[in-house]
Amino acid sequence: MIQLKRAQILVALVFALAANVAVAQEGKSVDQSKKAIERSSRIYIAPIEGGFDTFLAAAIIKKQVPVVVVTDRAKADYEITGIANSEKAGWAKMLFMGVDNSNDMASIKVVEIKSNEVVYGYSARKGNSYRGKQSAAEACAKHLKEKVEGK
Repeated sequence: MIQLKRAQILVALVFALAANVAVAQEGKSVDQSKKAIERSSRIYIAPIEGGFDTFLAAAIIKKQVPVVVVTDRAKADYEITGIANSEKAGWAKMLFMGVDNSNDMASIKVVEIKSNEVVYGYSARKGNSYRGKQSAAEACAKHLKEKVEGK
C-alpha cells in the first residue's frame, strides 16, 4: 500500500515536471507557449485514471469553456492528458468527526497535436473537499477557459 502511494506520488511529480506545472494550494497555471487556444478548437481528453476525464469533460461543459470536446483523437486540434489522485478520509475521521471528505490533486496539460507543443498546464489541489474530483476538474476547466479567452 505504501509502495503504491509512493509510486503515485512519483508519477505525479514526473508529470508536473514534464508539463512545467507549479503546484499550490488552489492551483497554478503555467503558459508553456504564447500560442492561444482558439475558440471552438476541438479538444480530445485522454483517459485519466479514476475517471477524472469524465469529471473534466463535465466541468468544461459546466464552465462553458468555448471549445468542442471530441471523443476521437484523430479529429482533435488539442489533447488533454493528466493525472488525478484522491485520498479519502480515514475511518477515525469519518467515525468521530462525521466527515467523509477527501484530499484531491489533479494536473492536466494541453498539447497541440499538430506540433506536439505543450501549450498549457494546470495543477489543482483541493484539500478537505466533499466533491474533490469535481472541484479539481472545475478548477482546471475555469483556468482553461481563461487561457482560451486570452485572460
